[in-house]
Amino acid sequence: MRKRRPEPGSVGVAAMAKSKPPRDDLIDWFTISYRSIYLVVGGVVAILGAVGYYYYLKNAPPKAAVTEPAPAATTAHFTSIEGNVKVKAVGTFEWVTADSSVLLKKSDLVRTGAGASAEITFFDGTVVHVRPDSLITIEETSEDPSTKRRKVAWHISSGEVNFQTVRKNVEGSSTEVSTPTVKATAGELAQGGIKVAETGDTDMKLYRGTAVAETRAGQRVDIAANEGVKVDAAGKAGPKVTLPVVPTLLAPPHQAEISYPDLARATTLLAWKPVPGAAAYHVMVDYSPYFNRPLVDRNGWRESSMELRGLDVGKYYWRVAAEDKDTVEGNFSDFARFTVGRPTGAGKGEGPPPALMVEPLDVRQNIVQVKGKTEPGATVTVNGQRVDVASDGVFNEFISLEKAGRQTVVIRATGINGGVREEKRPVVVAF
Repeated sequence: MRKRRPEPGSVGVAAMAKSKPPRDDLIDWFTISYRSIYLVVGGVVAILGAVGYYYYLKNAPPKAAVTEPAPAATTAHFTSIEGNVKVKAVGTFEWVTADSSVLLKKSDLVRTGAGASAEITFFDGTVVHVRPDSLITIEETSEDPSTKRRKVAWHISSGEVNFQTVRKNVEGSSTEVSTPTVKATAGELAQGGIKVAETGDTDMKLYRGTAVAETRAGQRVDIAANEGVKVDAAGKAGPKVTLPVVPTLLAPPHQAEISYPDLARATTLLAWKPVPGAAAYHVMVDYSPYFNRPLVDRNGWRESSMELRGLDVGKYYWRVAAEDKDTVEGNFSDFARFTVGRPTGAGKGEGPPPALMVEPLDVRQNIVQVKGKTEPGATVTVNGQRVDVASDGVFNEFISLEKAGRQTVVIRATGINGGVREEKRPVVVAF
C-alpha cells in the first residue's frame, strides 16, 4: 500500500507552529521584567528618601518658639562716684566696689557709705544723685521694642536721693521713684528730692515739673513745682506745703579768687540776698561740689551772711537753702566756687585782713561797675585805682578798662591795721 505524501509546506508550518512560543507568553515576560525593575528602583528611591529625611530630622536646627516680643533690657551707669560706693548685682550675694565700668540692671542694689555719693544716669537720660548713707534698688530700665515706650524706676530703702528727668521719647513712657510707703510718677523735665528717714517717714519735694504720688494708705497726691509732702511710716500723707524760694548768692561769686597775707587770721564773708518769708537758712561749704563731707553744714542760720575764719589755701564750694518758720527747707542754690590763696607782690600787711564782699561785676562795653562792702575805715582799689568807700564800708564805683577781650579785675581792700584782702574776677570786655 502506497504511503500518501504530505502536501507541500504542511510539515514546515506545523513545525514552526510547534517551535514558536506563543505571543501572549512573550508579552507577559516583558511585563513581569519591567515591573520588577520598577519595584527595585522604587524601593531604592524610598530607602534613599527615608535616609535623607532621618538625616534632616537629626541635623535640623531647633524650631524657634513663637512668642510675643519682650521689652528690650537696657542699663544705667555711674557718671560720678565719690567715696565708698558698693553694688550688689541681681542673683549675687557679694557687694563689690562701684566703678564707671559697672552697668546697672533691673534689681541691682547700690549702697553709699558715710561721706560717699554716686550719680547714676539711666539710658533715657534720667539722672539720679544718691546721697551719703543711702540704699537704692534699680527697679526698671527698659524700652519696649514694638512701642518704643521707656520705663525707668528705682526704689529708695533708706537715705536721700535727688533726681532730674528728661523729655519722654513717646507717649506712655514713665519715670517712677518709690519708698516703703509711697510711689511717685514724675513728669518730664522734673527735678526733686526724696528722703527716707530712720523713722520710716518719707519727705518728698519737687522743685520743678510735676509728679503724682500714691501712698501705701491709698491716697493720691498731685505735686506741682516748689511743693512738698511728707508721708509717715504708716503710709499716710500730710498736707502739701509750699517750699521757700531759692536764695541768690552774692559773694564770693563763682570762680572768685581771694588772697590773704595771713590765712590764720583771715575772714571770708559769704553773703546772699534775703529770701522773702524765710525764717532761717541752711549754709553748706565743702571742698567738693557734691557736699558729701561739708566743712560747714549749718541749719537755722538767721542772717543773710556768714563769716568763715581761718580757711586754708584751696578751692571751696558753697550753697544756701532757705527755711520757713516751720523749718521746711527749699531747694539749694547752685553752688559757687571760690579759691583762697596768698597774694603775690607788694601790698602784704602785717595785721589781719579786712572783710571784703564784692557783688557780681556788671560789665557794659568797657565800663565795669564794682559794688561791695568792706570794714569801716578800710581802703579799696580796683586794678590799682582807688575808689570811694563810705563810712559803713560800702563802695560802688564805675571803672573804665582800656583793652578789649578776656581779662581779670583785681579788687583789693586794705584794713586800718595794714591787713590786705584781695579778690580777682574774670571779665570779658567788648568795645
